[in-house]
Amino acid sequence: MTPRPDGTLRRALRRLPRPPSLDRGRAVRALLAFALAFGSVTAVAGVEYGAFAAMGCYLDAYGNRDPYPRRATLTALLTGGFVLSFFAASLAAGHTWAMVAVLSLVAVAATLFVDTLDLSGPGGYFVVLVAALGAFLPPADPAEAAVRSGLVGLGAACAWLFGTIGTRTSPHRPEQRAASTALKDVAAFARAAAGAGPGPPDGPLADARQRACASLHRAWTALDETRPGWRRRGPDALRLALHTLLTRLEGVLEVVEDSLCEDGAPVPGPWPRLLLDTAGQVRAGRVPDPWPGPAAAPGGPAPCAATAPWPAPLPPRRRPGDEVRRLYAPSSPFPAVALRVGLAVAGGTTIAALVPVLHPAWVAVGAAAALQGGPWRRPTWRSGWRLAGTVLGVGLTAAAFHSYEPGVWVTVALASAGHALYRGLPRSSLFVRTMLSTPVALLIADAATLGRPGLGDLATYRLLDVSLGLALGMATTLLVRGIPVRRVRAAVQGAVAATAAALLDRLRTGSADPRSLGKAWEALAALWTMYAAVPAEEIRTTRTAAQLWPTLLALRRLLAWNLLAPPGLLGPGEADRTGAYLDALSTAAGAGLPGSPEIRAALPSPSLPGHPDLARRLADLHRALASSPPAITGRRRRGGHLWRRVLRRR
Repeated sequence: MTPRPDGTLRRALRRLPRPPSLDRGRAVRALLAFALAFGSVTAVAGVEYGAFAAMGCYLDAYGNRDPYPRRATLTALLTGGFVLSFFAASLAAGHTWAMVAVLSLVAVAATLFVDTLDLSGPGGYFVVLVAALGAFLPPADPAEAAVRSGLVGLGAACAWLFGTIGTRTSPHRPEQRAASTALKDVAAFARAAAGAGPGPPDGPLADARQRACASLHRAWTALDETRPGWRRRGPDALRLALHTLLTRLEGVLEVVEDSLCEDGAPVPGPWPRLLLDTAGQVRAGRVPDPWPGPAAAPGGPAPCAATAPWPAPLPPRRRPGDEVRRLYAPSSPFPAVALRVGLAVAGGTTIAALVPVLHPAWVAVGAAAALQGGPWRRPTWRSGWRLAGTVLGVGLTAAAFHSYEPGVWVTVALASAGHALYRGLPRSSLFVRTMLSTPVALLIADAATLGRPGLGDLATYRLLDVSLGLALGMATTLLVRGIPVRRVRAAVQGAVAATAAALLDRLRTGSADPRSLGKAWEALAALWTMYAAVPAEEIRTTRTAAQLWPTLLALRRLLAWNLLAPPGLLGPGEADRTGAYLDALSTAAGAGLPGSPEIRAALPSPSLPGHPDLARRLADLHRALASSPPAITGRRRRGGHLWRRVLRRR
């Protein structure tokens, strides 16, 4: 017998990507909401009206990773947005220029709402899709449009009900999952650092550090969003335990970071296993066991004791209206993003009105899909996978229904099953999700038009229209640049200035001021948002994110020192000298991007304090602002930009 090649096929099979994991709980909730809304209205009023309720169920794309108090409020507001956008689009149906205006305004408003309020989900994509479905239908009088919009609201209410049902069964699950992920990623970083030893992190170790920092940032954000902004109410026992745990985790991360320095002590061996055990307890919904950590760390007590009372280091609680005013902040990236989406939708709808396509509304959907809805990827990536998924989804639909028109309840069953499947898939599986969502949208549109012009023909025209929209969306990215550099500079300067103010209060009073520390964490969160948004809007990489990362890491370490270091005062003269140096750093940060010639020329000469740990961190910030990112040489290493898969909420 001829021997088989030694493991060649087996190694090739191992290289194949694993199938995407399915969030069964989310899939079941989506199935129940969709089937209840679509099925009940179909049974009472017919499938053409049931389709409108099914459109409202697209609300379940939003808020899945938000804590329940915030999720309930924002998705309730978004339900009103679904209803209003569908009503306006229904009135504009059949009038080209009215459709252009309505769909463009809906795209801009939905993008600003979802992104500015940091609601998890695919931007304003599904709001545009619902409005486009309303514009796709034959024109209706105001009374009929109001009835259809009410059914859209009914479907959205079903999705809202099943999306917030966990408020009663597991009210802390989102923040527990975020904290558990942070514990696991810090454990992985600690294990990698223990194996690597002192030295600058590179390769897998640098990726592990990015994952740990981003996951811990996401955990703090999730815990912050559990605090109501309009009621004064203290934390319950579990949230207080999570706050204490995350404060200690900051100290653990600092010890791991210090182990990479030349004179740093190694990471204690039991820490990774202890972190993983604690992560399991938190994810299971239990209050973690008391975790004192090691008795001491080199140079003093271990920095894993909870030294800050609630709510520090969380930012000061603002009223809900303050969230909307973030639109006017010079460091917000979202006005530029919303403008680009609105221009793409307007251009796509206008051009589609002049060429022989089935309907301009589908082109608007394709243009919006090219610019948002992907998991922190560039438009080229989103457009390519969406086009491939649309082609396969249309092909499957056309093959299955070429000579067979599904009945009423077959339509309800197939649409409900497809909706549940693609809701349960992770955001990274954009190709599979698009492949499943395309037949669902076609089934809904076919039901709403009572089978005219037929599902097979509808699928063919959908492919042509969406492909044209994706191409126009890509063209918009070439004509309209992404986030302006001045907004990136404003985010960097704001974070440096707020960190400098918090450090100055610490140096002059001897202890951290909760209010200034909270404002500094808030400014750092804005820089995190900018760091995540910049590469998602680039047609080709500009290396801006690589320029921001060292500064982001240095600021984060300074704030961690401010939070965790034991109380102590610098001498009066030394504190004033360090404060002047911090002010000069803040001013220089607005001169240009980190590493640019403008910022290097504006940076002051280092004037470091006598405290060795603080001096080292300030030197890291000075170096991060002055140093250029390494140039790309050869093939990009695998695993880069892992932060986009970690920081993919919203």
